[in-house]
Amino acid sequence: MKSQKKCHQCGKWTDGTYTHCSFCDATIDPILLASEQRRKRDIEAQRKRLAEENKFERFLRKLEESEKPFHRISFNILRVVFNIYMGILSFFIWLIALISG
Repeated sequence: MKSQKKCHQCGKWTDGTYTHCSFCDATIDPILLASEQRRKRDIEAQRKRLAEENKFERFLRKLEESEKPFHRISFNILRVVFNIYMGILSFFIWLIALISG
C-alpha cells in the first residue's frame, strides 16, 4: 500500500511521493512548504523595509548597489566619513561621562 498525504488546502488525499497536490497543486511536502513560507516572509519583509526607507536611505542604497566605480567610491567615502564622525561623537560622550563621574 502506498503512503498518502492529505492536502492542507483541499483536504483530499494524494500519493505520498508527490510534492504537490494532484487536485489543487498546493505544496504538501512539509520541507518544501516551510521553505516557500520562509521565502514569502523574506520577500514581504524586504518589500516593507523598502517602502519605509526615506529618500536619503534610498540614495545611499543606490550608491552602494551601483556598478559605476565613481558611485562605489563615493559610497565608501561617505561610509568612512560617517564612521569618523561617530567615533568622534562617541569619544566626546565618553569624555563627558568620565568628567561627570
